[in-house]
Amino acid sequence: MLNLYDKLREIPLFQGLTSDNLMQIIGQTKFSFKKFGKNDIIKKEGEKCDNVAILLSGDVKTIAYADDHGYSIEEYIKAPYIIQLEHFMGLSPHYTRTFTSIGESNTVEIGQSDLMHISDEFIIFRINLLNIVSAIAQKAESKLWRPMPADTRSRIVFFLKSHCLYPTGAKVLRIKMTRLAQELGISRLNVSEALNAMQAKGLLHFSRGIISVPQIERLR
Repeated sequence: MLNLYDKLREIPLFQGLTSDNLMQIIGQTKFSFKKFGKNDIIKKEGEKCDNVAILLSGDVKTIAYADDHGYSIEEYIKAPYIIQLEHFMGLSPHYTRTFTSIGESNTVEIGQSDLMHISDEFIIFRINLLNIVSAIAQKAESKLWRPMPADTRSRIVFFLKSHCLYPTGAKVLRIKMTRLAQELGISRLNVSEALNAMQAKGLLHFSRGIISVPQIERLR
């Protein structure tokens, strides 16, 4: 129980709650603990999101696909992390990304009825919940209104960053050159030249259908 108490204090949903509040939540809530090994799938794209899943320990790889699965982007996430809280309810309560354990990892899940009970009883928890979901919605909307840059390099950076959960860390974009050129509205030759120039500076590495970026924050 002490370990769970310490873990919950690190989760944004539970921040601001008193020690007594947390102990009360732990005593009244049904937590479902799960352990995953290397390459185990934690959550899969299209799977119903009927519980709030929280990564307590370990690292995961997340993959998001285009609607037609014509390209994908991979990212890496460290615990603690709430897995797609914004998909817990609404019109389409399904995961839109696949989350895979890199090594050993542990999660805890909270059911809908328990989450609603905690939200009803603790206003700080309810405020945290609203703040997290609102921030995700606001960031998603702001991306839609950012103007597309004029030059090819900036367009590539814009495309990469607009498809990421986080603006930092390693990313892997799996996409054919012709598809990337189509998405950017420029020629395949211009895309190839820009990628070669960025690779020469050590900003990324690309081979057939794969663009690997060690630190996306270095791309400007």
